[in-house]
Amino acid sequence: MRLIIAGGRHLDDVTLIRRALSRAHTLRPVTVLIHGGNGALGITAEDWAREMRLHVLRYPANWRELGKRAEAIRNAFMLEDSRPDMLLALPGGNDTADLVANATRVGLPVIDAEGQSITTEAKAGPRGRATLHSLSPKTP
Repeated sequence: MRLIIAGGRHLDDVTLIRRALSRAHTLRPVTVLIHGGNGALGITAEDWAREMRLHVLRYPANWRELGKRAEAIRNAFMLEDSRPDMLLALPGGNDTADLVANATRVGLPVIDAEGQSITTEAKAGPRGRATLHSLSPKTP
């Protein structure tokens, strides 16, 4: 299975990331891991994939050329270009929620960190962007 892992660029919970990947792999064995190369999420996901001897595709955002739109443009390209079979959505912000909404719109299965299906329960947030409360980082 070709799996995209997505989450906020500041997500650095290594335990959460690794557990979520292991759950997804248990549901359907992963053969290719696809990620956007963001910080700890990208490093942790790629380390896990290498340990599992999986192929890795990295889609870094082009911040220099595209500015604030870079992440959204990268996510749309990654979704189309990588031919994924499933999306693993971890806590993130508007860009992660938009990716989830776009994935479900094209019929791609989406799961959360617990391996539960995510459906389009997205609501328009500020500036008309999709938001998914279940994907937002939990604060104490």
